[in-house]
Amino acid sequence: MEKKRPTIKELVWLFLVGCLGGFILETIWYFIKHGVIINKQGLLYGPFKPIYGLGLMVIVLTMNKFQDKKLWQKFILGVIIGSAFEYFGSLFQEVFFKTSTWNYAAFKLSLGKRLYLPYCLIWGVLAVLVLDYFYPFLLKIINKIPIKIYNFGTYFIMIFMIFDVSLTIVATIRYSARANEIGNSNKIFQLIDKVYTDQYMREKFPKLKIMEKK
Repeated sequence: MEKKRPTIKELVWLFLVGCLGGFILETIWYFIKHGVIINKQGLLYGPFKPIYGLGLMVIVLTMNKFQDKKLWQKFILGVIIGSAFEYFGSLFQEVFFKTSTWNYAAFKLSLGKRLYLPYCLIWGVLAVLVLDYFYPFLLKIINKIPIKIYNFGTYFIMIFMIFDVSLTIVATIRYSARANEIGNSNKIFQLIDKVYTDQYMREKFPKLKIMEKK
């Protein structure tokens, strides 16, 4: 049976849930490992980690048609797709934003600095769980929401996320530029520099590393 592709509205909700779930999981995991709670936000406003939202969308979009495959097949596909997403996500961040959020070079089971073997395997497990349980469960919840409330909520989330992501991108680019002593005469960027200062960005994103200009 041919699988129905996710709609734009479903992807919006997948992104939201992934962002929120990623923030919660990272916060808990960091507390378990280090015994302290730090800010694990990935966006300027709200408890969201967009890399997880994007990852959830990628898994559903690329693997939905493989839902009837065997468990081990879905696991392997999840490892490949998830690892590729993490690798190119790290590369994209470094090239376009001149920043880095994760680096596995010091880990024994690292595959370069962008991939860590245990996490690659976790991508496979997550892919199976998302396809077989989470995504169908989310669709059931969505189908129970009155259409007017569902549409309003979807458009509100979409507008807010576009604003939040766009502002975070600009603020991050300027944060990196200031660290590399790159000035700017643009009025909007000057306002960004004034509002989202270096201290503000360090407190908001304590794990964000600036790549030095070569």
